[in-house]
Amino acid sequence: MSLFSKKQKNKVSQKSWQKKGARTYPEILKKGEAKKEKKFSRFLFWLLSLGFLGICAYILFFSPFLDIDTISVEGNQDISSNEIVAHVEKSLEGKYYNYFSRKNFFLISKNNINGTLRSNFDRLEVASIEKKFPKTILIKVTERKAELVWCSGGVCYLVDGSGLAYSGATGTDEELRNNSFLTVIDDSARPVEIGKTKIDPAYISYLESINDLLKNDLKLDPIESYHTPGMASGEISVRVAEGWILKISSETSPEATKKIIETVFEKELDGEQRKNLDYLDLRVKNKVYYKMR
Repeated sequence: MSLFSKKQKNKVSQKSWQKKGARTYPEILKKGEAKKEKKFSRFLFWLLSLGFLGICAYILFFSPFLDIDTISVEGNQDISSNEIVAHVEKSLEGKYYNYFSRKNFFLISKNNINGTLRSNFDRLEVASIEKKFPKTILIKVTERKAELVWCSGGVCYLVDGSGLAYSGATGTDEELRNNSFLTVIDDSARPVEIGKTKIDPAYISYLESINDLLKNDLKLDPIESYHTPGMASGEISVRVAEGWILKISSETSPEATKKIIETVFEKELDGEQRKNLDYLDLRVKNKVYYKMR
């Protein structure tokens, strides 16, 4: 009976240290080595990733590999491409924060280029600025054409087809008129801001039509600049080759103005009488006023 109890005790003791989940020393050692390998692999992964990102950052932002070296210009006519490119290149000199090149493909500012061109070329209008990977910029421009010269307060300005006063005009109103510019003097001396003040394009079109009508249809060549008491009034006056002043309003179309003048000349003011004419006033609709000297 005692022998049986001893065997039973040994059996229980053996099961107690071999129970499920118990680990031996070699197993613990292997698991520790696996953890070390995993940590090393993770460290190596981050090290290589950071190295790769560093190389990419150097190539993208610090290396001259992506510095712009070709600037092309399209659409210019009178202004040379070399002159435009020279100003753009000058604006790209230097670095941002003393580290990043202004010529870098990704860091180039289109607004900066646009501002440079606008400040140096009044006649240029930038249509678009395109970056072509990896080293090229294409700038598409149009050149403004002066439709008329607008003078106010003793200063004259060039005005394009859209009505924008885009540049100061060199010379007096008489000199500009003699150079075939359609010149208008605003007697109200209203201030003009270059790049901001706009003249109504319809008003410009009316002036051009009247000028053409007087010169080619009625043979009354203007010999002085046109005058207006103010653009809002729609009124203009001009001295013609016969020596008298014509006063008209944009409320009456050029065609109607022509018919009125022809009728007045035919019925009341022939060539001989007009020698003593001081002015002919058509500003009031359906009314004709004139004064003899």
